[in-house]
Amino acid sequence: MKTFLCRASAFCLLSLFTTLFAQDSAPPTAYQRCTASIKDAPQDAYEPCRQYLEQTPPDNPEHLERIKTWVAKYEKVLSYVQFLQGLTADQNASWIVYEPDTRIDLPQTSEKEGPFQMEISRSFGDAREEAMLRTAEAVYPGPGEMVEDVFRSLNYWANEPLDEMAPIWGMRGNDEIQSAHLVTARAVRYYYDLTRTLRQNSHLPSGFDAVHTDLKYVGTIKHFDHYSHKKDKFENVYVADLTLTWGFTCGGLCGMGFTRNKMVVLDGKGEVVAMYLDAAANSQSWVS
Repeated sequence: MKTFLCRASAFCLLSLFTTLFAQDSAPPTAYQRCTASIKDAPQDAYEPCRQYLEQTPPDNPEHLERIKTWVAKYEKVLSYVQFLQGLTADQNASWIVYEPDTRIDLPQTSEKEGPFQMEISRSFGDAREEAMLRTAEAVYPGPGEMVEDVFRSLNYWANEPLDEMAPIWGMRGNDEIQSAHLVTARAVRYYYDLTRTLRQNSHLPSGFDAVHTDLKYVGTIKHFDHYSHKKDKFENVYVADLTLTWGFTCGGLCGMGFTRNKMVVLDGKGEVVAMYLDAAANSQSWVS
């Protein structure tokens, strides 16, 4: 009797193991392939998700609706994603220089009177250094990182009408005003133009009435025989230090603001060799 029970138990365990192993080794379903791609590589998920939608008979209605919604959003951002990917052949580049930004004019100004104040200060030694500063102001993260940003905020980008095709420097924030997360010439020019507009008419299309704004941008470039940033060390380089501060209020409990910093290191030929976005202020903003 004991022998029979032992054999029966062994048989049951073997059957259970075989069943579990078969389940683990079963190929993923079309839905599983689609959702895994959305999670791990959303930029490559369109094809497996399209295949899932085309399968018959249809899957779980909730699954079907979820993937239909995602595919629709993907199709809305596709042209923008392709633009970002086309900025350079190296999708793994750590940074790019967006040439149109080097031609953006940032007028030196210091206008601290009245409710809509602005100060733009750019410091360089000669025309060569100015060209390097313009290059630093046109540096963005590589296309791979920007595409990740798009898919990380897919709902936003799928529903955000683009005024123009340009790299990402920020997103629409509180009060329908762009909130910068990267200092670029394009970002500074946006707040400069917005300030000038508010001086003419403080009532925004969003319905808000601006009470006070404060724009400050300081961009400097200096030569260093020896320069280090944390563990990185450089010889004979130029370092651009760019800081943008913006504040906007539209009442006692209405407003937003931030400070952003970008450090760019260039070699003697004016080529970018490093970009740093690790200033503590880059992760902070205020909202009222």
